[in-house]
Amino acid sequence: MKKIVFSFIIIICLSSCNQVRTEKPIISKNQIVINLKNIAGKRKLDVDKILGKPDNVETFKESSTPCKDIPCEKAYYQKDKFEIIFIDGKADWITVNDLSQYDFDEENIKLLGLSIATPDFKNPQDVIRWKNIENINEINIFNDGSNKISYAYIKVVTK
Repeated sequence: MKKIVFSFIIIICLSSCNQVRTEKPIISKNQIVINLKNIAGKRKLDVDKILGKPDNVETFKESSTPCKDIPCEKAYYQKDKFEIIFIDGKADWITVNDLSQYDFDEENIKLLGLSIATPDFKNPQDVIRWKNIENINEINIFNDGSNKISYAYIKVVTK
């Protein structure tokens, strides 16, 4: 009888050791995804030092942009987490993707390494926009439809 009970205990212990925990990551209110001040207006070589080597670089020359006559470089970093268009050789249009774990809230400008500020425009269903914050022309965060941030779009200098 002791052998049966002992065997049963060992089986239970071994099977419980293989269980996978599926805990959600803890998200800090003060977490910074990217400090914009470190990359805004910087040359590609400097941005590469901060974000690592880009996964892909392509020529960008959309007709309704400053890149139509003089093509710009568009670089994708960290599995498309960051998309940066270098206008006149400097990081100007910056998209930060994959922000759906964060609430669509004006305080989450802190995710970009910026201080909390009153937005210039706020549509709770779509977008929160700040203008002229810490030498950055425009910052937009977009609602994913479930009150989480879909992505952030930043224009450093060019409008």
